[in-house]
Amino acid sequence: MVELCIWIRVYTDGSATNAVLNGGAGILIQFLGGHTATSSVTTGKHCTNYKAEAEALMQAASLVQDSADPCYQVVFLSDGLSVLQALENDKLPQLAKALQMVRQTRRVALQWIPAHCGIPGNERADELAKEGAVENQPENSVSFSEQKTIIKALMRPRTNRDDYHTMSREQQVNLIRLRTGHNRLNAHMNRKFKLAPSPTCACGQEDQTAEHILQRCPLLDEERKEVWPSPTPLQTKLYGSRQELEKTTTFITSAGLIV
Repeated sequence: MVELCIWIRVYTDGSATNAVLNGGAGILIQFLGGHTATSSVTTGKHCTNYKAEAEALMQAASLVQDSADPCYQVVFLSDGLSVLQALENDKLPQLAKALQMVRQTRRVALQWIPAHCGIPGNERADELAKEGAVENQPENSVSFSEQKTIIKALMRPRTNRDDYHTMSREQQVNLIRLRTGHNRLNAHMNRKFKLAPSPTCACGQEDQTAEHILQRCPLLDEERKEVWPSPTPLQTKLYGSRQELEKTTTFITSAGLIV
């Protein structure tokens, strides 16, 4: 086990819709000084979770290599066990080469971490990967083994219960931005980018967050009651059935909001 307090921590994650389509890679770098760097990239229209996980590590290695921050000891933390095992068995030569480049000037460790166990860095990398997955995807080539994986996955009965995956691309983008908080509402634009003069909503009562506009903003009462005549939990609006998710995207459109 790596003693993380003296290492730069690089969390990586990959995501693909139904494990085979529209891939995204997410990277979170936590520097010793307390500041962070993030990256969210697409990994291709036809992409497996495995490929997205490998690409996340590849992108992370490149970011560390190009970083101006002192990164003398770097640990890459990934929940992609199959990718780490493939590295050990010399099955990912390009990724191995990228990591070897980092090792020329830094001490490097790779460590597996469990997914969805409340590790903040891993959860953030997962969010970033999902953000990358909903962006416009480039057409990409796939290997024969990847083709077999994709075909088998598409033939299996669908077990993913998140109806988010059945929505249109525009709806998915709006939903993932509302879910993750990485959106164009005042709270995020002010605190993250200083592109809004204040985090406060135009109503003047609270910061303009997804929860505020969906649940409480008095300026949107009429539009909200039109879509949800009775009180509806935030969890339902963001993670409910397809019907509930469509209500949320309808509300965003009818309210004229850009998220």
